[in-house]
Amino acid sequence: MKRSSFLRIVGIALLLTSSLSVQAQSVQQLKANRTKLESQISESKKLLATTNKDVKSQVNTLSVLSAQVKEQQALIDALDREVKAVSDTMIILEQHQRELEKELTMRKDSYARALRMATHRNTFENRLSFLFSAETFHQMYRRARYLREYSDFQAKEGREIQLKQEELAEKKKTLEQMHAEKAELLSKRQAEREVLAQKQSSQQAIVKQLQKKQANLKEEIARRQKEHDELDRRINKLIEEQIAASQKKKKEKTPKETPSGNTAKKETGSSSYKMSPEEVKLSGSFVNNKGRLPVPVVGPYLIVSHYGINQVEGMKDVKVNNQGVDIRSKDGATVRSIFSGEVAAVFEYDKRNFYGVLVRHGEYISVYCNLGDVAVRQGQKIQANTPLGTVRTDASGDCILKFQLRRNTQRLNPEEWVRF
Repeated sequence: MKRSSFLRIVGIALLLTSSLSVQAQSVQQLKANRTKLESQISESKKLLATTNKDVKSQVNTLSVLSAQVKEQQALIDALDREVKAVSDTMIILEQHQRELEKELTMRKDSYARALRMATHRNTFENRLSFLFSAETFHQMYRRARYLREYSDFQAKEGREIQLKQEELAEKKKTLEQMHAEKAELLSKRQAEREVLAQKQSSQQAIVKQLQKKQANLKEEIARRQKEHDELDRRINKLIEEQIAASQKKKKEKTPKETPSGNTAKKETGSSSYKMSPEEVKLSGSFVNNKGRLPVPVVGPYLIVSHYGINQVEGMKDVKVNNQGVDIRSKDGATVRSIFSGEVAAVFEYDKRNFYGVLVRHGEYISVYCNLGDVAVRQGQKIQANTPLGTVRTDASGDCILKFQLRRNTQRLNPEEWVRF
């Protein structure tokens, strides 16, 4: 076979090896993501929903089931992606195997031809005859070098064939392992789909029960929305008071007259918190960590109400507008600060008998509500992951942290900032 064909096959093999390396990294990353999801689901199973039949309890149970259904679907989607990645890797492996087989065949053919051609030269008499038939000493020297190099070439070619045979055997072994891994993934995916079907069945059962109690359901949702709005107004008031205090403090430090004797212009209509140089730096650091901030509760959790408009599963026109996220946790779970900063406020919400904590990170504020107790005080400097208190467990057994993020008075979506 021509040398150009041999080089082409070697080039293709090298290209496939590079593609295989990239694909293997992709499979490993997908596997890591799937393992993380499995761990999260395993932990969230510990957050047992109440078995009470009243509307409030059923709405809470529905929110937990809906969150678990989403987690389960995310796991199945991750398995789908992993199955596809493994299948793609197997295709590349099979292509690589075929190219290796072609290269090995070519090397064996070439080696066999070389052996046949060298057979009549390898006797002692033939080698001496080849050397002493040279016309000059220089030509004899070149012939001796040729015989040595040709012998080395044959030995090297033999080693190359052995290495290719070993590489081919390794590829076959890897391919067999990939087939087994794919079969295991397909089996796991089927099992997870069955779990999903069970959760969806439980979810629909509660939806049907709630549909029979539409009037009570709407009353419960209206009550929750009212509580959300009242708490939101309380938080807004605290933030506005801080902004006003910071503006007053800055105004007191600003000279009333300019060097030319003119009265300085009065600031009006500003709604921004006046930051110190240290707070400006802290604010920038907070922004740089967007998407990497830690979950504000320690241990297993489920987001049972997302930021913005949330529609009750299976219910038309039954919605709640959430200014943050509601995080269900285990009983007595520790609440922690998501970033370093200063405790801007600690307040008690009498209507629900819980505490709230506001932590300022420059012009950004993280808000933690529905705490049963508080471990910090107003004005205290804290670091990321500092315990702020524990999640309150209400009379129905629910442990829900109400978490918000603000930039001054502007509401932000926590799921864009925190690594849930």
